[in-house]
Amino acid sequence: MDLKGKLKQGMRIFGANNEDYGTVERFDDDYAYVGGRRVPMSAFERMDDRGVYVGRGGTEYFGQGSSTGANQGDVRVQVHEERLDVGKRDVEVGEVGIRKEVVSEQASVPVELRREEAHVEQVNVSDRPVDPNDKDVFQEGTIRVPIRGEEAVVSKQAYVTGEVVVDKSQTTERETISDTVRKERVTVDEDYSRERANLEKAHQARAGSTGRRFEQAEPNYRMGFESAHDDRYRDREFDAAEPDLRREYETRQKSSGSGSGDSWEHLREEIREGWQRARGR
Repeated sequence: MDLKGKLKQGMRIFGANNEDYGTVERFDDDYAYVGGRRVPMSAFERMDDRGVYVGRGGTEYFGQGSSTGANQGDVRVQVHEERLDVGKRDVEVGEVGIRKEVVSEQASVPVELRREEAHVEQVNVSDRPVDPNDKDVFQEGTIRVPIRGEEAVVSKQAYVTGEVVVDKSQTTERETISDTVRKERVTVDEDYSRERANLEKAHQARAGSTGRRFEQAEPNYRMGFESAHDDRYRDREFDAAEPDLRREYETRQKSSGSGSGDSWEHLREEIREGWQRARGR
C-alpha cells in the first residue's frame, strides 16, 4: 500500500484481527517505527479513519501475542556492541637487497704465436740461358718478400661463473590486534529510583557540616550504582574494579569538560556507597 503523504505520527496501528499494536512514533520513506519496532511500509494493507492496518503477513514484525495479555505493552530495546573482525591479506613487509658491483682486474692469458723468419743466402748455380720472355732481366728495384706470422687477437666473452640463491621460507607468528570497540549498555532507571532516597539519607548523615549537597554528589552515587550492575564488573568486588572505575571516571570528566575538579580520592567513597547499595550491602 502506498502511504506516502498519508502516514502521520501518532496514528494507531491495528492487526488483521483489530489487534492494537500501538502508535506510529516516527517514519521515513521505507519504514514506520512502532513500539521500538521497525516495520516496512509493505507490511501495511489498508487505512481508514481509525488508523493503519497490517496485513496478515506483516504481523511477524510485532511478535506473537502482542495484542492481548501481559505482553501487549512489551517494548524490545536492542542492545548493540562492536566486535573486532580480523582478516589477513598479503602485503610486502620488507626486502632483501643483493647489490652487484662491476670491478676491473688485469687478466693474463699465455698464447703461442708463429711467425716466419727470412734467411738470405746467395747460391752459385750452373750457367743457363735466360728466358727471352722474362721481364725482370736487367731491371733495377727492390724485391720484397713477405714475412708472415701470427698476432694475438683479443675478444671478450661473458660467462656465468656462479649464482646467488635467495631462499624464502614462511614463518608464522602470533600477533594481538587491539582496537577500540563500542558497546551499548542498558541501565534500568527504576532500580536506581527506588534506592535514591536511601542514598540521599546516607549522604546527609555522612556530609554533616561540610555543606556538600546531595545533588552535587548524586552523579558519583549513580555511577557506582550502575557500575555494580555492569557486565564488566559482575564478578568483581569494588577494590578489584576500582582502577578501571577510576579510569572510566577520569575519562568521562575529560571528555565532558565539566568535571567538578575533585580528585578520585575525594569522590571514591560516594562511588563506593552507590556500588554497595546496588549489591544490597
